[in-house]
Amino acid sequence: MERTPTARSVGPVRWDRLTLGIGLSYALLAWSMGYGAVLPELRDDLHLSASVAAAHGSLFGICLLVFATVGRRALARASNRSMLVFSVAGMFGGGLLFGTGTSAPMTLLGAAIAGAGSACLVIVVPAVVFAHQPDAATQTMAVLNTFPMMSAVLLPLVVGLAIAMELTWRAAYLAPLVLIGAAVVFTAGRAAVPAPLHAEPIDLRALFRVPLFARRWAALACGVLVEIGTGIWAASIMAKLGGASKGTAAMLTIGFFLGMGVGRIALAGVLRRHSGERVLTMSFIGVLVALVPFLLGPGLPGRVVGLTLLGLTLSAIYPLSISRMFELHTDTAALGRAAAIASGIGVTFGPLLLGTFSDVVGLGWATAVLPVFAVAGLLMIERITPA
Repeated sequence: MERTPTARSVGPVRWDRLTLGIGLSYALLAWSMGYGAVLPELRDDLHLSASVAAAHGSLFGICLLVFATVGRRALARASNRSMLVFSVAGMFGGGLLFGTGTSAPMTLLGAAIAGAGSACLVIVVPAVVFAHQPDAATQTMAVLNTFPMMSAVLLPLVVGLAIAMELTWRAAYLAPLVLIGAAVVFTAGRAAVPAPLHAEPIDLRALFRVPLFARRWAALACGVLVEIGTGIWAASIMAKLGGASKGTAAMLTIGFFLGMGVGRIALAGVLRRHSGERVLTMSFIGVLVALVPFLLGPGLPGRVVGLTLLGLTLSAIYPLSISRMFELHTDTAALGRAAAIASGIGVTFGPLLLGTFSDVVGLGWATAVLPVFAVAGLLMIERITPA
């Protein structure tokens, strides 16, 4: 069933308007849905419970699940270009509504619209990348996924500085949103978008009956759950468990996203020396090690170090898991929907489990879901084969 060895897809990235535009679109995704940096302020502004606040991030995952299942027929009729246009419009419009919303229904609606656009982007990009850069797909996916890390680094910094200067977080969120959206349109507005590669269609149920595919899919879901759960709640963990002020807590999350960016830039070089199974195994083990100081300290400095290491060790899991799934068949549309379901589960239940458990047993105990799913992801990796 396997289509092509991993090494073939780790060539050099060919930069053009489309590739850069996709990267900027990922940056728009991370900015429009960068709720983790603003959750403490949003909760104070609108007097939200932890579970309602977490629902903003979970809407992205719900949209992924809906689009990949009941919405698959509509997606099948849409071209790759129209899906990219819809995704950018949704992320931009939803971000505007979230940033200007003065009630929970308004901000949740904005999050839902941005989530729909983001879900569409996540579903279509792997198929576009494998058609546009088939000999550099893994490297391209890894490098493109550094763009959201840039947004994720800048957003808490900008929000933290705005709070320190006694400015509203809304202005700090909205102004760059407009700039990134304009940059996407200027860069890729007229770029040619390839159609999906010719493939023999396969039913999703047939894919899930293949044990190797099911394991790789489950590892992706677990990795996304830990990544998104951490990203959404990192600032709150730094504030509530580490004792940092809200502005400082937002800025301290920068290390997580810097670690993610560095790891993804280095991924292709690592894969030239080690197998995908080994890299993924070491990534999940590293996540478990990094979670100890992040969740337990000692003190705020220990948590900062743990969070940075957590970003570095998590960085390979999403792009590598996506590429490893796409190696198993030529129907990139079906594989994109399957990956979206895995991501949707992780995005939906990562923040939601932390938020719900936080309301019931407190944030300290709620964070136990992160190592549980890291262990589950590690167990899903197939046995390492000799090089």
